[in-house]
Amino acid sequence: MTLTVTPSPALHQSSRPAPLHGRLNALRRRVAALLVRHLLPPGFRGVGAGQLPRAGIHRVLVCRPNHRLGNTVLMMPLLAELERHFPGAEVDVFGAGDAARDVYAGFGTLGRLWLLHAHALAHPLATLGTLRRLRRRSYDLVIDAASGSTSSRLAAALVRARFRLLVGEVEGPRPAHLAARPVHALRWALGADPSLPLPSPDLHLAPHERAEGRRALLQVLGADPAERPVLVVFPNATGSKRLPADWWRGFLDGLLQRIGPHHIVELVAADGVSRLDNAYPTYFTSDLRRLAAFIDAAGTYISADCGVMHLAAATSAITIGLFRSTDPRRYAPYGAGKVGLVCADDPQLTATEVAHYLETQRGPCRSAMAG
Repeated sequence: MTLTVTPSPALHQSSRPAPLHGRLNALRRRVAALLVRHLLPPGFRGVGAGQLPRAGIHRVLVCRPNHRLGNTVLMMPLLAELERHFPGAEVDVFGAGDAARDVYAGFGTLGRLWLLHAHALAHPLATLGTLRRLRRRSYDLVIDAASGSTSSRLAAALVRARFRLLVGEVEGPRPAHLAARPVHALRWALGADPSLPLPSPDLHLAPHERAEGRRALLQVLGADPAERPVLVVFPNATGSKRLPADWWRGFLDGLLQRIGPHHIVELVAADGVSRLDNAYPTYFTSDLRRLAAFIDAAGTYISADCGVMHLAAATSAITIGLFRSTDPRRYAPYGAGKVGLVCADDPQLTATEVAHYLETQRGPCRSAMAG
């Protein structure tokens, strides 16, 4: 039997955070902690519960130097929460890689992006140059939003700031989901109600972007999408998260038997290779906002746990993530109409679970009812 995990819109509390999976991550965290203890200024600490003022916060820096698309998207609820509490502030982001430019482009309070190379350690001069320029800035509030990140903690320490919020050092129970932790920490520092609904990731697609997504979908299908529902799948993921092509074929056959005829489109990964032997129409773009607009136009998205899954969750599309080696309590797509399913080895069992979830979200399909 599969397990459905739907992140609550409220900040679900756990007695302790779920551990990072994998020995490599555990080793990385220990090394990072050792470096931080030796490199940070003496007495470095963040604000405590209720110590962050609600007025006078105009310049904010969020530190999350990770180039992965999923981790970039999972910072969006924090940016939305900062807009809610400090609508007149300007929020800079210390990040990594190029995804942040597209992901955060829709935020009206966004200031400057300080971006490290995706492989920062391999580019030490560029990394040190960015940190040096950042050190000349001053902020009212700096948020170290990444627990266990040496570069994030150092940036938060180097920058001149009136207040520093260290998400990894918040006292008491913390939410399990990574999207919820920074928001919980900000509310804890403000003395705000921690049970309020968590902001959902939202790319804030512009009307012209949505129109372009609909045009691209119509071109790929070569048919009117109104004739039958559209389902986009991304049958790719990294390492053990990837599901075999045979599993996907069995899953899609079983799903269509349960929900009726659909247009299916395969999203093609960066290498340009179809994982399903071009059995369905395909769509490829290296532009993240175009990709998101295409998913938004399609209306329903399914994949294993990956960065594109989180990108889909930041659109209006129903988003279903299939998990087998990672923890959906921490990484499930977040928001209304988004769900993480622990998938079974038997694709037919997962097809039944997905069909049931789709019915709860949009009702029985016209074609299924006609049958």
